[in-house]
Amino acid sequence: MVSLWLVPGPEDSEALKTIMSPQHDTNHLVSKSSYPKFLPHVTLATIPSFDLSEIRNAIPQSQPSFPVKFSSVDVGNHYFRSVYISVELTEELAALHKEFHENIKVPPKTPSFPHCSICYIADEDAVNEEREKFAKELRAKVRVDGERSVSLQCMSSAGEEVWMSSYVAKEIWVVQCEGAVEEWKVLDQIKLE
Repeated sequence: MVSLWLVPGPEDSEALKTIMSPQHDTNHLVSKSSYPKFLPHVTLATIPSFDLSEIRNAIPQSQPSFPVKFSSVDVGNHYFRSVYISVELTEELAALHKEFHENIKVPPKTPSFPHCSICYIADEDAVNEEREKFAKELRAKVRVDGERSVSLQCMSSAGEEVWMSSYVAKEIWVVQCEGAVEEWKVLDQIKLE
C-alpha cells in the first residue's frame, strides 16, 4: 500500500513539527504506537502498490504548487485521524485529487479528505481521552481567523513564533505505508512547479 502526500517546503514542515508532539507528560500511555514521529502532510491518495512511473504519469504534467489552507482543528475516532487540521477543499486540491484517481484508475477512498494529521494516538490511549487532551493543548495555540479559517502558533527554526494558516504544497511524496509509522519509507519525491 502506498500513499501520496502533499508536503510543505522544509521551513513550513519544521514549523508544523513544533506542534506535533504533546506538551504534557506521556508516561501514563498504554501503547508505544501513540505519538510516532512523521512529517506533516495531506494525504492525496492511498492506493495499492503501483510502479513508480505509473504513479508519476497519473499526476498532471507541470502540476503547480498550491496553498493548503487550514479550516479547523478536529479530533477523530481513528488512529490515523486522531487529531488533525481540516483543510479547505480548494478547486486546485479537488482537481488534483480527481485527476490523479481518474488517471491511475483507482476509485478515491481518502477518508476525511482533505486533512493534515497532527498526531496519531492508539485506541488504547484514546479511551483515556488522550486525543482530547492533546487537542485541548493544540487549541490553546489556535487563532480563529474567520468562519472556516484558523492559524496555528508554531515556532520557526530560528525559535521565533510563527502563525500559520496554510502551507504551500511544494512536493508530492510517494510513501510506502507498511509496518510501524516510523518505518514508513519515502519511495519518490515529485516537485511541483
